[in-house]
Amino acid sequence: MKNLLVDDEFYDKIRNYAVFIPIIEVNGRDHILFEVRSQNIPQPGEVSFPGGRVEMGETFEEAAVRETMEELLLDYEDIEYQGYSSMILNASYMHIKAFYGRIHKNIEEIKYNEEVERVFAVDIDYLKNNRPKLYRTPYKLDFPEDFPFEKINKGRDYDFWTTFNDVYFYDTDPVIWGITANFLRNYIESLD
Repeated sequence: MKNLLVDDEFYDKIRNYAVFIPIIEVNGRDHILFEVRSQNIPQPGEVSFPGGRVEMGETFEEAAVRETMEELLLDYEDIEYQGYSSMILNASYMHIKAFYGRIHKNIEEIKYNEEVERVFAVDIDYLKNNRPKLYRTPYKLDFPEDFPFEKINKGRDYDFWTTFNDVYFYDTDPVIWGITANFLRNYIESLD
C-alpha cells in the first residue's frame, strides 16, 4: 500500500505557540500580570499573556519562559516556573499551550520590549469572584458562487455540520477576551 501523507499534511499546518500566565504579588496579594500588545505587532491593543512561537528544538515550556523573559525583559532567575495549565487547538491550526509561574519582581520594576505597550495586573480573588461571560458563535460556511450544490444530496438544503467557537469575556479594564480569557478561565478554575 502506498504511504499516505494525510497525517503529515495535517501536522504541517499546525503552528505551535506557548504562553506564560505570570503571577505577581501586588500589595501583598497575588495578581495575574497581563500585557497590552503594542502597535508593532499583530492584534495591537489587545490584552495577552507573554508568549510566542515555539522554535525548532524547543519545548513548549521553554518557549513560554523564553518569550516571557524577552517581552518583559526578565532574567531567568526572575521567573519561577510552576506548571502546565491548559491547551487550545483552534480552527486556524494554532496549537497553544499555557504554563504558569511566579514573577519575582515588583510590578513597578517590570519593563518590556517593543512588543508590549504596557502591563497591568488583576487580583486573582477578583477573577475567582467575577467569572467570564461566555458567547457561543457558530462558524458559518461561506460558499463561493460556483460551489457545486447539484453534486451533493439535498443540494443547498444539505445539513452541513455546524461547529461553534466559545468566546469568553472578563469585565475588566481593559477587557480580557478571546484566547487569553479562555486560558485565564482554565487557570482560575484549576485553583478552586
